Amino acid sequence: MHYIGLLILLYLWLIMFPMAILSWFRIDSGTSMARVRYFLFRATEPILRPVRSLIHPIGGIDISFIIVFFGLQIVAYKVFSA
Repeated sequence: MHYIGLLILLYLWLIMFPMAILSWFRIDSGTSMARVRYFLFRATEPILRPVRSLIHPIGGIDISFIIVFFGLQIVAYKVFSA
């Protein structure tokens, strides 16, 4: 059971967190960073898209990432405490 919690935490810190950081910067297409960003986008979008459809941006800020990030942290905590 702890493996599931570990996988969730790895996903959070190795996939979602770098995607959040890279979203702050302008990255030119065709570069290696663009490929990394594309991979991270493809890995996070299936989880973020349903939340985005339910919760629209507030004041132009997309809070779906924050909701998913903290939601997955809660799930990981519950898995570890079980």
